[in-house]
Amino acid sequence: MSAIRKRRLRVAQSGIRGVPANFGGSETAVQEIGSRLAAEGVEVVVYCRRHRYPGDDGRDYLGMRRILLPSVPTFHLDTISHSLLASLDLLLRNRADVVHFHGMGNALCLPLFFGSRKKTVITVDGPDWERPKWGPVARAVLKLSARMAVRFADHLIIDNHPSIEYFAREFGYREGSYIPYGADREPPTGTDYVRSLGLESRGYVLFVGALVPDKGPDMLLDAYRRVPGDMPLVVVGDSPFVADYRRELQEAAARDPRVRMLGYVYDERYRELLAHAYAYAHPLRADGTSPALLQAMGYGSCIVINSLPEALSAVGDGALPFAHNDAEDLARKLHDVIEDPALAEDLRRRAREHAEREYDWDTVAAQHREVYEGVVASRNDGRRLLTLR
Repeated sequence: MSAIRKRRLRVAQSGIRGVPANFGGSETAVQEIGSRLAAEGVEVVVYCRRHRYPGDDGRDYLGMRRILLPSVPTFHLDTISHSLLASLDLLLRNRADVVHFHGMGNALCLPLFFGSRKKTVITVDGPDWERPKWGPVARAVLKLSARMAVRFADHLIIDNHPSIEYFAREFGYREGSYIPYGADREPPTGTDYVRSLGLESRGYVLFVGALVPDKGPDMLLDAYRRVPGDMPLVVVGDSPFVADYRRELQEAAARDPRVRMLGYVYDERYRELLAHAYAYAHPLRADGTSPALLQAMGYGSCIVINSLPEALSAVGDGALPFAHNDAEDLARKLHDVIEDPALAEDLRRRAREHAEREYDWDTVAAQHREVYEGVVASRNDGRRLLTLR
């Protein structure tokens, strides 16, 4: 390993919208991991989508070099078109030795690296083709991507145990690394933003996620209309796509005066909302390990969660599950925690303790560095087996 450290490690991050992390979990992970590696002397390049950062001058961020490139900004082509351009830029300009793609669909880019000395790593969070948002063509492409990832990537990182078991069972793949996301465990104490919205600390239920079917906001709105009382439901998130679905959500929210649709909320305001919620609802129908969920655990939230194997694996005993995709049971569980402050406080304690045991960004960054150094050290005609916790 000492021989590797003599030459500066160079890593490129692709397949995300970019940093600063204003959009979702993968972006947050790249920001947290990349900034830590950059502080250790690793050259980190992050490919950002130009249309997501209008007017941005492309300056570096937290020690990471940012490269803004265009993409085809449609639901199906935004990610892959940007990743293809990023791959060509990497090959032409030799910006990095390790290319880390985030998301299964980016495996379609792997043939571009045949014959190069660059190593490829892909983070996957499960069988993406099972997500409700995809149609039959997209599902077929994602299944092809999974086969390409298993066959051609130098290493896979998988962020949850059920998906590790799935890839072993369906593809015979047992060479990857389990590396979860991390969580900040020092919640903000201020309430200025919460109060500016007319909310009180521990006085609202919170949802955070993209407004797409697999995140389950429609299920949550359906459930919440059956929850008695006047506690507000705050929905944080949006989506530039699926306009009809977003319109249906807005119409459903308008029928319940307790529902507050805030759109995107970033940085300290987002953390403040998360830290002061009475309960955090996680109705996702499909998921790997959600960074927002882990952050809710890190802040000691009272979590009510869909009985999805990946989600249950992530929370351990630190959340109250409801029956799989069952809006009526979600309503019952939300009512239970609202009416029983002692139950809510016990769930907060368990969530905090589980996050302290399992999800630490410093550890996660060190594990990623070990993967990167391992693939750089490996020979072109073989893989190095790494199994991390």
